[in-house]
Amino acid sequence: MKQFAIFACFALFSLAANAQTAPSDTAKLNALARQAQRYFNNNQVDSLYSLMGAMSKQQISADKLREVIAQLSGQLGKWTSLEPRGVQEGIARYKATFAMASLDFYLSRDKEGKIETFFFKPYQE
Repeated sequence: MKQFAIFACFALFSLAANAQTAPSDTAKLNALARQAQRYFNNNQVDSLYSLMGAMSKQQISADKLREVIAQLSGQLGKWTSLEPRGVQEGIARYKATFAMASLDFYLSRDKEGKIETFFFKPYQE
């Protein structure tokens, strides 16, 4: 599909997380995911970027993130819902439903509680 071509060209970034995830960590990941969704929908890219840790910022600049978010929201529309699908090795997987399609959304936190992993890919059951 044409809309998924952007994901191959503009994969945001992914860094491995190795820690086990406690229930309180899962709650923190869920809160961070909802905050990212809100910033995405409100086009507050600078606020989203401020949630990212140092390693993430080495992978993508604020300008590149702005460009990617604009393209994603232009192709997919509003991010309407976020459904937790599990956590593996510290990386949470969500079903991110947009106006035009659903995607898998992956998110993890670094030791400071900042975003370490943040990317979308085509949804798989």
